[in-house]
Amino acid sequence: MTAIAETPLIKTTTTTGFVWLDLTRKCQLDCGHCHNDSGPTGTHGTMTAEDWRRVLDETAAAGIPRVQFTGGEVTLHPDASALVDHALTLGLAVEVYSNMVHLNAGWWTLLHRDGVSLATSYYGSEVAHNTVTRRNSHA
Repeated sequence: MTAIAETPLIKTTTTTGFVWLDLTRKCQLDCGHCHNDSGPTGTHGTMTAEDWRRVLDETAAAGIPRVQFTGGEVTLHPDASALVDHALTLGLAVEVYSNMVHLNAGWWTLLHRDGVSLATSYYGSEVAHNTVTRRNSHA
C-alpha cells in the first residue's frame, strides 16, 4: 500500500514512541511464522526512496525520536542504507532489524555509527534455528 499526502499529516508533538518502517518483503529465509509473509520471492513494494524519505521527514517533524527499519530483510532493499543515513541526519535514533544472514562491510560500517542499533531473531540451537528459518542460517 502506498499513501501520499500533500501536506504533513502530523504537527510537531512530543512522544516517547517510535515508528516501524517495513521496507521490504524480500528475505533470504522462509520462516513459517513471519509476520508479513516475507521470503525469497518477496518484493520491495511500490514506495520509492523519495516516499520513504518523506515518511522519515514527517517522523522527525512529529517529534518521534526513533525509527526501526524492518521487513523482510532490510539489507536487501536497494535504498535501505541511504535511508538509514537520512534518518541519522534528521537526528533520529535508528534500529535495523536484520536476520544477519549476510551483512557486507558497508552495512557493518553503517551499523557502527552513533545512533544505530541492531536487532535480530535467534531461535536457539543450530538445529532449532535452521528448522525455523528453513535454511542453514545459524552459522
